Amino acid sequence: MRARDGEPDDVSADEPEETPDPGEILARLASLLGPSSTIGVGDVWVRGQNATGPGSTAIGTLNITTARTEGDGRTWAETLTATWVRQLADGYAPAPSDPQLDRLLKQRHLVCLSGAAATGRHAAACLSSARRHGFDRVAVLHAEQPSDLLLPEAPWRDGHGYVWRLTEAAVRDLDGMALVGLAARAGARGATLVLVGDFDQRDQELAGHLVEHRPAAPVDVFRAQLRRQLRGRCVGWCAPGCVGDCVDGYVEDDCLANPLLAAHLVGGPRPGEVVRLAELLAHTAPRGAELTERLERLLPRQLRDRASRVLAADGGDAPSWGADRRRAFRLACAVLAGQPVAEIHAAAGALAAPGLAGVGPGSVPDAGGGAAPGFPFAGAPPAPPSTGGAGALDVLLGPVLREAVLVVDDDRVPGGRRIEFAPGHDPLRRSLLEAAWADWWLPEQLLGWLAQLVREGTPGVRQAAAGAVGWSAAHGVHAALHTVDQLARERRAGVRQAAAIALVGMAMQPELRQRVRGELDRWAAGGAAHLRDTVARAYALGLARLWPETALVQLRRVAEARLQRRNNSVVRGLVEVYVGGHAASVLPALAEWAVAEDEPEVRLHAGRALRVLADRWAPAPRERWPELLDLARGGVVRMSDLATCWATALSLPGTAYRAWRTLGFWLSRAEGHPEVSDLCLQLIDLVVAGRESLRHRLDHQLRHVWGPLMRDNTLLRDVRHLIDEDPA
Repeated sequence: MRARDGEPDDVSADEPEETPDPGEILARLASLLGPSSTIGVGDVWVRGQNATGPGSTAIGTLNITTARTEGDGRTWAETLTATWVRQLADGYAPAPSDPQLDRLLKQRHLVCLSGAAATGRHAAACLSSARRHGFDRVAVLHAEQPSDLLLPEAPWRDGHGYVWRLTEAAVRDLDGMALVGLAARAGARGATLVLVGDFDQRDQELAGHLVEHRPAAPVDVFRAQLRRQLRGRCVGWCAPGCVGDCVDGYVEDDCLANPLLAAHLVGGPRPGEVVRLAELLAHTAPRGAELTERLERLLPRQLRDRASRVLAADGGDAPSWGADRRRAFRLACAVLAGQPVAEIHAAAGALAAPGLAGVGPGSVPDAGGGAAPGFPFAGAPPAPPSTGGAGALDVLLGPVLREAVLVVDDDRVPGGRRIEFAPGHDPLRRSLLEAAWADWWLPEQLLGWLAQLVREGTPGVRQAAAGAVGWSAAHGVHAALHTVDQLARERRAGVRQAAAIALVGMAMQPELRQRVRGELDRWAAGGAAHLRDTVARAYALGLARLWPETALVQLRRVAEARLQRRNNSVVRGLVEVYVGGHAASVLPALAEWAVAEDEPEVRLHAGRALRVLADRWAPAPRERWPELLDLARGGVVRMSDLATCWATALSLPGTAYRAWRTLGFWLSRAEGHPEVSDLCLQLIDLVVAGRESLRHRLDHQLRHVWGPLMRDNTLLRDVRHLIDEDPA
């Protein structure tokens, strides 16, 4: 798609471009979304186009290789790593229905696993597929409707076990002929397909294919997960050399014998809640009174009661801040954790402005009365003097919240103080958001307030509010996506950056990934220029770690836009894919971009990306190796692709100056190291072969730039021999 006439070709000039670190963004979002919503890569070993290793997984489903259609993207697949599947099996509590599922999956190519959402049915399907095909042959399918998987381009691979979690609409569209077709398609590829959904009303039609999922007891899930988390650790007062022999005793005698925990597990919590609880307890493995105290802070019912007490804002004496403003201040603390007290005051004033304040649980606040422009948000006056002292701040926080937060003196922030949640209290922060969403404010009001913070706040406030928008999608995906759509259309780059953060926060929640993926597909394929720019920013801020192959496809579409000429969002997204362990995919894609003669914007991004990647160096003991050259030496990337990208970077006016300087630095570092020097010469030979203009420019560099600067570099003589030889 070519850039449209009249499309803006510049980012906002009224504020500096923000470049937040993706790792920091993901860490902040994880603290808000919870431990089971993490995207992580870590150490990854590349074998062709597959990534393996302990860091190549995410909690949820990590896309390692993506098979997708080249058309409208209605179907796609994620191949799970063997490491992730083994980790899933390691902490899995077998369900009573698993043997029946295994037997039927050995007999048939298609099985329907019926059960309620959040009962562990998806994990059961993945592990049954792994037992049938192997840990490295489990894949997750996504499609809008069953007939999409019958198309010739549907992403089937031989000998794999596929799992497809159906939406309610897909369950309705599933009929007998679709079952026959899907089973035949799976059988032809030697594959199996487990359809996961709620098939309660379809048991007669699906006879012979249906297994009713019976989840494991919560106590068994907790026992398996906590043992997995603590394996190999000493959690008692053992003799030196303990390698975890005390774990079973701790799980049974300390945790499961605790009355508070036992009552919680008997109450039938969802497996996801039990897993999160085990993860949180495993951090410190508390005992006795400390365990009881932690449970009072972590168990959902107790957390919800604490959050309700915090937001009730009863009692206290803050003359300038009534109950509505105290409640708004406490919610603002949850949203803007880590931000200055002055910013939290201002945000609370905006929420408590006429027309936004709630009046009680379940109430519908007055929709009339707008917020007048103020400082620094609409309807938000400066913090009144009476709230400046520590005593007044304690009144605003209330005793329950004051116990959970830290007021940190920090001269670097306005007002000299900031508020953050103490370690271990993040669950209360999430519960405050949930209680506010359910009981005190309408979703539209909260999203409007968060969008206001994004548009008018400082960068820190903007990013924190964007994370809260991403969190809210689990409670109202349509409203949250509409809010993000509006923010993504803004001219200001910082606002679009915040919209991208919200998208990353949504994608960190496994149940929302298919919806977010579809939205990004739509924006990248035909959205407005600013929407496409937001797609690139989302991948640059960490989303590329989840969908690396998809990132390359969508970033190519975004790169065609004129808006990107003076914007590095696409390049940052490409670098994120690369550093995530997918250099073997990035370099061939960049080589294709580099030869797109009819797409100058795309070629420009190929040159820019190459120049950025060329500045990366291999770790010790190979610190003399440019990382790209080291990957070529190891066969991870092809030298021909690397030469194509270099030729483009050295030729384009926008990248040539820095690219020539970087290549000269490569030669400087390679001098005296024969193996590096030989590959440098091989690369330069490929770069100038058949490109007479580059041969002349190389001659100019040798005569007038590199030669005078590196008079003692003997490698330059070998480079001279390359261009003095007859090019024929």
